[in-house]
Amino acid sequence: MRCLSIARAFSEQGDDVLFVTADHRGDELIRSANFKSTCLDGEWTLMESEIPRIEALIDEYEPYLVLVDSYFVTEKYLHNINKMVPVAYIDDINESCWDVKYLINYNIFGKTIGYSRYDDCDTELILGPKYAPLRDEFVNMPHHIVRQCVSDILVSAGGADPERITERVIHDVCPKFPDSRFHFTVGVLNPRIEAIKRLERGNVILHINEQHMARLMRSCDISISAAGSTLYELCAAGVPTITYILADNQRMAAEQFEVQGIMLNAGDCRNDVHFLSRLNVMLARLINDIELRMLQTKRMQSLVDGFGARRIVEAMRE
Repeated sequence: MRCLSIARAFSEQGDDVLFVTADHRGDELIRSANFKSTCLDGEWTLMESEIPRIEALIDEYEPYLVLVDSYFVTEKYLHNINKMVPVAYIDDINESCWDVKYLINYNIFGKTIGYSRYDDCDTELILGPKYAPLRDEFVNMPHHIVRQCVSDILVSAGGADPERITERVIHDVCPKFPDSRFHFTVGVLNPRIEAIKRLERGNVILHINEQHMARLMRSCDISISAAGSTLYELCAAGVPTITYILADNQRMAAEQFEVQGIMLNAGDCRNDVHFLSRLNVMLARLINDIELRMLQTKRMQSLVDGFGARRIVEAMRE
């Protein structure tokens, strides 16, 4: 999704965009966004095997930039491509000094993670949440109105929800707050969709494969969300949020949002037996503290305005 947002920003500047994918799972999504794509029919965890095909595509299309988005890149992979054409790489974890022209880390910890190893390189750093590449529906959203009474709560657990957060919150949190409606976003990658559908009742409302996320967010008073890219959408929408850790690469974001006083952090949902009890306490606190919710909204919307993809493109096109 972040690549589609950046692709749209390039397209707005008159550039042609070609998506190069390892397999066909993204074909329909790319096609529906009116972009061209070509598939390598390769193994996406073994990226060095792609190098000859990528080099052939560069010779064929002669692009002025290649944007790479994968956790499975290697130094050889990026070095070989960057020799032929400038490479921009979206980085979340800073595990190596990559040989690239542009390095993008739009996370809240982007400026604090420590990129000093690039001081003597020609790599241009594009860092911080103002570059968060969100979908157009999150661009320049109006100020979120914080209501005295909390009636609607959004719960987001990612596409596949491997830790069964949806079911756990339905069973252990929703009954404790009967006066609020809980809106659960359920992704199409969730293998338990049919079982989850049977849990919809009372104050439990399901939104399966929701297509208007910005509108849904703005209709809610509070959100509970894993510390992935959804947090930056919630910032743009200004919805007071309790975040939690669903994967190792989410820890730094959850901790930084907490340290900067922007969101509450309920911790790691995978191995903490007190996770749900902590979530209940934090939710009760946020419901009862309108001043805290107003402060969160102000800080969130000052952090992200939805123009991140355009800023990324402007920084590289300069």
